[in-house]
Amino acid sequence: LFFYVSPRKQVNLDIIEKFKDSATGELCDNRLIAINTNANLISDNSGRYTVQYLWNECQGNFKIKDVDFFDSRTIQPWGRRSNKLKRLTDQEIQDRGKKTKGVLSSICEAIYCLVDEETSNSIVATVSIQSLKATQRGKTLDHFEKIFRNAYNKGEGLVIPAKMRSISSRIKHLFIMIDEITGDDAGVEFLNGLHRILSNYKLINNGHGFNTKIIVADASIVDPGVIDQHLSDISSEPDKIYFRSVGNSENSGLGLPLSRQRFKFKGLDATVINANSYPASNLDITYKVLVESCRFSQEANLKQQDILEKSLQARIFKDIQALMNRSDVEQILVYIQDKRRLSQLIESIIKELGEFTKYQDYLEIHANISESEKEQIQQYKNQVKVVFMTASGSRGLSFPKAKHILVEIPRFQIEHNLMEVIQVIYRGRGQYEDDGVVKTLDNQDKELIFYLAERSVYYDAEDDQQQQLFIKESVLSLLNILLLLKGSIMTRIQGYGQIGRDNFLIIPIGGKSISAVGNRFSAQIANLIRELKNEYKRKLRDTSLEHVSTRLQQLLDQAEFLVKDTTKYNYLSLVESFNKQFNPLVNHGLDQLLKLGTLETAYISGGLLVVPIANGLQETYQINLGKLVRYVTDNLLETMGKMSTSKSYPENLRSGLKDGIELLETLGNSAPKTQWFEQKSQGFDQYYALPLFTFIAGEALKKYFASKPEEPEDAGFRKILDSYIRQFYPVDTVFPIGQEYQDFPFIVFNSYSLEQLRTKMFTDKYLLTSNELNVLNLILSR
Repeated sequence: LFFYVSPRKQVNLDIIEKFKDSATGELCDNRLIAINTNANLISDNSGRYTVQYLWNECQGNFKIKDVDFFDSRTIQPWGRRSNKLKRLTDQEIQDRGKKTKGVLSSICEAIYCLVDEETSNSIVATVSIQSLKATQRGKTLDHFEKIFRNAYNKGEGLVIPAKMRSISSRIKHLFIMIDEITGDDAGVEFLNGLHRILSNYKLINNGHGFNTKIIVADASIVDPGVIDQHLSDISSEPDKIYFRSVGNSENSGLGLPLSRQRFKFKGLDATVINANSYPASNLDITYKVLVESCRFSQEANLKQQDILEKSLQARIFKDIQALMNRSDVEQILVYIQDKRRLSQLIESIIKELGEFTKYQDYLEIHANISESEKEQIQQYKNQVKVVFMTASGSRGLSFPKAKHILVEIPRFQIEHNLMEVIQVIYRGRGQYEDDGVVKTLDNQDKELIFYLAERSVYYDAEDDQQQQLFIKESVLSLLNILLLLKGSIMTRIQGYGQIGRDNFLIIPIGGKSISAVGNRFSAQIANLIRELKNEYKRKLRDTSLEHVSTRLQQLLDQAEFLVKDTTKYNYLSLVESFNKQFNPLVNHGLDQLLKLGTLETAYISGGLLVVPIANGLQETYQINLGKLVRYVTDNLLETMGKMSTSKSYPENLRSGLKDGIELLETLGNSAPKTQWFEQKSQGFDQYYALPLFTFIAGEALKKYFASKPEEPEDAGFRKILDSYIRQFYPVDTVFPIGQEYQDFPFIVFNSYSLEQLRTKMFTDKYLLTSNELNVLNLILSR
């Protein structure tokens, strides 16, 4: 049994391809069966246990016990779904809250069936790390125990050794691989959960006759100390950068192209195999830095940021043109994390050149791309001149003809994005075939060009010295980013980076967290709207995407959120009274605020007040008759229907459109009256957040929202609050769906790891934190 886990669905499918005979296209051994599944596949089969399989010995769909096995060679992406909505009255609609089988539950049930029925003794199963979720009773990874359930006595809580040995006599080898473990925040939890289960069933150290191996692969972690520190502890943590002095690199084992070290992990013998190299004979690194200084102006603030982005875009555009005109340049990789700006850059090149055709001259790669796009990327990846990509979209892909990689360094989520940048610079590697001859450019010179922009904002100063100080602070910020970038790149290439006279490990790495299982229907519609907007950012000419997202958002923009069973003294009731009582109370001393009584538990995060929703939330969406007539139309349903079956859109988007169609059809079949869609939820991970100034500037906010101001989509109150809360915590769905507030701004969101992260803030590792620290001084300090 080979159980493979990674954060990329496409990589999971590619692993199965590795077991195929390249000449015949069939699996390399007739005894081998390969299975995998995903949430959309299960939903399209009415939520039942479902997997897709590949097996030389069988074709067509079949069923073993409660599991449907669909032939991956003939599977259709659109099946029958269970209805998620039910009508209560001629005016009321409610979410059924119907549960479906999960991804891990399905894959493990399928493995159990194959093992128990002795269908095959050679099984390859692949699944995504994201399938690990928290439930009310535990984690979805607990389903892994299903594989051995016939060899376990539930009543006594003991393994039955004889039955385990019976299984191992047929399936001797149990190999579990977690690839790109830092590629998703749940990777560490997945590893530790598997270790716990294997230990409980005594499957480690050849227990019950099994040859068990756990393989963890990741390019980000290069040191046993960091491996142990990051992978042993499952508690939630934010994105971070590990750094430590390595002393003499010759004695540390680092710097070698290939090294092996033995160490103890979780009390067991472990081996770390580390490859430090770069696929080039010589690597030229160029940094192009753009600094713009400007006086602070509230009105011009957003415009100035736009000017800076355009200046940086022009610099990248100029370098792409220069490389395209060189006969010795076969392929260029261009990385920009912002999808909208990447699309704008492509449009600029098309406008300038006149002829710049997708799949002929360039490719555009993102995380969520359609099935047809994936096929064409594989077909044309060695033929186009330019490949545009975001980091998440580039994982698992190689472009062996690329010797020039242009990378814009993002200025948001620095820790996580630096980790992604280090992955991106390794995309230009491998072999390709030219006239039947296998070639590689990994023995030639290659070039990396990094782009970084910083806007230095200074305020009206009394003298030039203070103005210069503001500018120097911005330049210092740039130097810190460049320092971390160079150090982390060299750590990846040679095992350490040199700063001053010392050698350091600098390893940027993602956070650790998981999310709760399940998504209410309103959350699925909110996710659909977001997916439509993201897809439109990269397909600006596809107006159907904008049309559908706008209509759905307008349909559900009038909502009421009721926090149920709040305490007597709660913050929502305090919003009105606090505005009037605050000044009179504090004028007599801050201690007078204690007269407000004992308030419910809440957290202050920056300028936000975050309040747990302990006893459930009720959402009510009013869809008046005017909206029904305007938005619930046959044309809109027809458009969404075509999009949901078109292979030119990503699978997640097509799946979400089916939920949107169900909502519109349910509304369309109603009486000509105002409709109310009601959604009740009681999660253990729900919160609402308010800006703190809501309590003292309530009247000003009311006047502002009553005037119905036109806010930029990327800078409205709703968007700002969404982005702000994500700076502090890993957040799932955010509400409201609409953008306009009536009295004061708020958001409702889910975050399973929020409380754990807050606890971490008060430990010795996080007690002293600051955004103003000089990284260079911090690293070189003694």
